[in-house]
Amino acid sequence: MSIIKITTPFNIDLEFKIAAFQKRIAAWMVDLLVISTYYYLMLRFIYPLYKDGEALQSSAEIFLVVIPVMIYQVVFELFLNGQTIGKKVAGIKIIDTEGQEPTWGQYIIRWILCIGNLYIYIIPYLLVQVLYNGMAAGIVLVLVLLILYLPDFLSVVISTNSQRIGDFAAGTVVIDNNYRSNINETIYLQIEKTDYVPVFPQVMKLTDRDINGIRNLLNMKKPSNDTAHYITDVALKIKTVLGIESDLYPLDFLQQLLEDYNYYTSK
Repeated sequence: MSIIKITTPFNIDLEFKIAAFQKRIAAWMVDLLVISTYYYLMLRFIYPLYKDGEALQSSAEIFLVVIPVMIYQVVFELFLNGQTIGKKVAGIKIIDTEGQEPTWGQYIIRWILCIGNLYIYIIPYLLVQVLYNGMAAGIVLVLVLLILYLPDFLSVVISTNSQRIGDFAAGTVVIDNNYRSNINETIYLQIEKTDYVPVFPQVMKLTDRDINGIRNLLNMKKPSNDTAHYITDVALKIKTVLGIESDLYPLDFLQQLLEDYNYYTSK
């Protein structure tokens, strides 16, 4: 099991399991199914509406079929927090190497350099072309696909964190989102009160890594005197950064922050 460790601002190591190759394959297969379904619906019901005029038909093919499929990956990853539909089903996602959600720029860099993925996603379209142009065209297209994807495949196999060329350039990695030590599970806290009223809305300015650090501090069974001082310092630093004035004891203050965060993120 390949693990990547990331140090939080509170000097706590988070562990993430690198997504297994078979899970990535499963994600691709699901995405191909989604795309193939889209192709079918477009070619069966929408594309025929533009059959009058070669120029109009070509434009319809580009804007209704080719472009949506080419941007499928980056659009879904941007709006589903690092997941396409396939990644969500397979339980994997993209994070940056600092343990946070990648920026738009990172997603776009990764997408641009993942040329192999772009061609994988247009396989259904290529198959349609093969049906019209014969097997010779199909062989050429398969060879082109293999050549374009080979660098990414070798990069995943050789690199320590199974990163593709786009991942290296963007500073991202694909992780197993179901691994129990991932950020989402570590920060989760069940709030029993049905009429819960949050106290500090400023908590949403903190990152998941910050919240995870708070959670780990609160989970210490027998904090030492040094830890108690550290907790006090952490609480004071957070109050200063967020502009919060509170008379709560440091532990109570951090507990309140954690409950407020979970309240807002679970709405």
